[in-house]
Amino acid sequence: MSIIFGIRKPQGALVSEQELIRLSRATGRYISEGTVIAIAARVGMGFQPLHAHSRSKLERGPISDARGNLLAIDGRLDNYRDLCQDLNLDKENTPDSEIILAAYLRWGTACFGRFIGDWALALWSMREQVLYLARDHAGTRTLYYESRNGTLLWSTFLDSFFADPRSIEVDEDYAACYLGGQPIRDLTPYKSMRAVLPAHYVVAREDQLSSCSHWQWMRSAQIRYNSDHEYEEHLTAVLGKAVERRDTPDFPSVAQLSGGMDSTSIVCMSDRNRKLQNESAELIDTISFYDDSESSSDERPYFAAVETKRGKCGAHVSVSFLDQTFEPHDSSNGIYLFPGADSSTFEQERKIQAAIGTDAYHSILSGIGGDEVLGGVPSSRPELADYLLAGNIPMLLKQTCKWCFIDRTPFHYLLFDTAKYAYDLYCSPQAQCNSLPPWIAPSLREACARTAIRNSIADNLKGLTPTSISNGIAWWSVMETLPHIRPGILSRPEYRYPYLDRDLVEYLFSVPSEQLVRPGRRRSLMRRALKDIVPDKVLERRRKGYVIQSPLAAIDNSRETIDRLFADAFICDEGFVDHRKLQAALDLTTTGGSGRWWQMIARAIAYELWIKERLTKNGIGFQRCQQNQFLPPKTEADKIRAVQVAS
Repeated sequence: MSIIFGIRKPQGALVSEQELIRLSRATGRYISEGTVIAIAARVGMGFQPLHAHSRSKLERGPISDARGNLLAIDGRLDNYRDLCQDLNLDKENTPDSEIILAAYLRWGTACFGRFIGDWALALWSMREQVLYLARDHAGTRTLYYESRNGTLLWSTFLDSFFADPRSIEVDEDYAACYLGGQPIRDLTPYKSMRAVLPAHYVVAREDQLSSCSHWQWMRSAQIRYNSDHEYEEHLTAVLGKAVERRDTPDFPSVAQLSGGMDSTSIVCMSDRNRKLQNESAELIDTISFYDDSESSSDERPYFAAVETKRGKCGAHVSVSFLDQTFEPHDSSNGIYLFPGADSSTFEQERKIQAAIGTDAYHSILSGIGGDEVLGGVPSSRPELADYLLAGNIPMLLKQTCKWCFIDRTPFHYLLFDTAKYAYDLYCSPQAQCNSLPPWIAPSLREACARTAIRNSIADNLKGLTPTSISNGIAWWSVMETLPHIRPGILSRPEYRYPYLDRDLVEYLFSVPSEQLVRPGRRRSLMRRALKDIVPDKVLERRRKGYVIQSPLAAIDNSRETIDRLFADAFICDEGFVDHRKLQAALDLTTTGGSGRWWQMIARAIAYELWIKERLTKNGIGFQRCQQNQFLPPKTEADKIRAVQVAS
């Protein structure tokens, strides 16, 4: 995962080389091949390479064309062959950055919707004097920006924004959404900084900033085949391709193997792909996590079955919520730029690195997203609502009877619930969230309401089925959970998500919902298609249980520590939460009365820890820390290389 960053100055101002060099130092410890910078008058870009796939070595840094356009990209284009054919380019020797510039000249901003892969980019249009910041459909690369006094700063890492000591304000909207468990979307903890949304590009024209989508996450067209077998073949093909695009044997990768259907299917599909190319090929390495404190969620029998089938044992790491201390971590080790860490977090990072080796892998394959796109939640409502709104009464009654038989739900109740579900979808299309915790202050409740309106997943739902809208809501819920958006300290591996592959998602969002979920048979299409690839023990396992005992026990065991933390709490002093109501919820949780709010309590603790570790109440100044012990040794590669760009 390479790093890109840059500066755009106001009209008449020039970017200096020294400014870019200062920015490069903030992220220099994550790379080993130096920094390439390019300046075109009032725009400067930096590129810090980390080669993680075969074509990445073609990239030499920010590039320009004959028209003075300037581009830097982090990532890869999976459809580069098709693009090169359309643009008459040499597919073997043309780097993705040159393909993108040529595509922009041909199609303008419509080019962003043509790029399939994992990528983030910054593109300066000389003629228009406009900067474009764009992310792929799934946001597999982070990209942040900040506009101050006419100067726009951007980077794929938030670290760049703190290259120089500074004071900033915390963002109240972010605090509201984080503490209330609402979608974060483009917010960051810092008031002046925003993220480019997945599937969007930001247009920066002088002091005007606007965001436009380049990919539609709600599909209006549907795929119809004549038999189940055709759906199954199609799924096997696109899933195999999705894994192949992200599984690079020549650049070491490790796959997460949890024992669930999603991660297991990725590992098994990787084995299948590699053996088809070479029967004696080395199989991908795996890392598995287990929690002995939760008897209902022991993953070891399941990932052990996969290891036995493939004849290769992976790294096993014990993790548990009971390890959380609810105390600040030692900031001399590094800084966490997002809430969510305590003193146990850094030790957990050390444990994982010890298990798989320091810098042994360039990327991690993750099964995140499979549950949401493959019908992991066995709900009848989207399918039945489709029949209801289409006026297909015979199918509505037939399928309602089938679901009632499985769920033992009264027939009239399920029909009424379906009608209410459809009404709520169209009247309130944003994700349906639980009510805010009772301790959230009125000002933050208002902030949550504002962001909910702004975060509506579509402006026009005309022509979209309930299943399409449900898929869109599920899609944006996945975007909130991707691990790369809240990075650690020790390393920044490149996460790859095969189940978020665009071709795969577009297929799964276009098939009839009854293919994905059937009465009494969740993940129907997946189970049918992968029956000869994934072990039966995993494929036919029951849905994973929700882990709840260890979090409640951890909060109970650390009650004194938590009380001390909230005794002089920033979130209370600033009026974010009602201290009395928060304490009442803590009492109810630790006495066994209710576990309803434990996740929101954990968020309140995490936010308070983050505030006290890094921010001061007087001006909210960012707390710098020493990271020298993690800096790589100085080599010739650390030198800055400048690219000459015509103004």
